[in-house]
Amino acid sequence: MLAKDTSYVRRHLTEVIAAGQLRPGETISEWGAGLGRFSRPLATRGFEIHAIELSPSQAEACREELRAWPEATVDIGDILDVLGRSERRFDAVVGFFTLHHLTSLPDYFAAAATCLKPGGRLVFTEPNPWNPLFPIQIALTPGMRWREECGIYSLWPGQVRRMATAAGFRAVRIQYYGALPRAPYNALGRWGRERSVERLIPACLKPFQTIVASL
Repeated sequence: MLAKDTSYVRRHLTEVIAAGQLRPGETISEWGAGLGRFSRPLATRGFEIHAIELSPSQAEACREELRAWPEATVDIGDILDVLGRSERRFDAVVGFFTLHHLTSLPDYFAAAATCLKPGGRLVFTEPNPWNPLFPIQIALTPGMRWREECGIYSLWPGQVRRMATAAGFRAVRIQYYGALPRAPYNALGRWGRERSVERLIPACLKPFQTIVASL
């Protein structure tokens, strides 16, 4: 996704910062940074960003987005490999729609716990597997493939709590938010009405979930 400042991006960013109680000045390991669409606004808000991206071309684009912050870094490679080569410790591990693309999730939860400082937090926003519309979206959206998106159904609340607890996290919180896909959300955002539909949807069926696990 292109690094654009939109209502949709700002909403996910706001939810992650609030859910994780992230504070300016904290060091953040951002997993799956892509083109930097969340990296730059995180840096703008005062966080020290250390991003990881598998694609070299996307990592280079992310570096360009973070050029104004010399303390920021962008590492290329698999998350487990990058973290295994570094002794750096972070206040938070953050990701936007990354977990459901990873295989062997228990290994990634364990890696997150290892790279965090005492009291650190894992904070992710992900699709909510309780939402019934994701299979339809995957089937009808050009470029989306079931084999790439089926990890959504590895993120049921009970499974997330078991993986996080096994990795050493003490507390796990899951909250639901949202109502609309990106295009209609941004369209309504021009008039400040992007949340108008949200109150009509039961909490557990809202399309997005924030996952917070604390050491």
